[in-house]
Amino acid sequence: MAPVPSTLETETIEQHVIRLLATWRDETQFLSSSVQIQAHPAYRELQALGVSALPFLLQDLERTSDGHLASLLTSLTGAQPVPAEDRGRIRKVAEHWIRWARENRY
Repeated sequence: MAPVPSTLETETIEQHVIRLLATWRDETQFLSSSVQIQAHPAYRELQALGVSALPFLLQDLERTSDGHLASLLTSLTGAQPVPAEDRGRIRKVAEHWIRWARENRY
């Protein structure tokens, strides 16, 4: 009998990112600690995907305006487009990242 392919072998990067985001959001939605949120295995897996996940993370950001991914985006890009006065304002964070993505042709 042939081995069953793992989910990662049958998913596209986009599908994998979408699944990880759904898992991460579902399992961290009631957490207030950014340390716990960023320590979640799905978040760590998104981080491990590196820049290959970036286009799909930015698409998700544009769809959801969920600025909770700002730290992940910073770790993947090195960019910090959110001014100090808007940090913590989730929709504003998303707006700055979306603008950054457009300006940088993502």
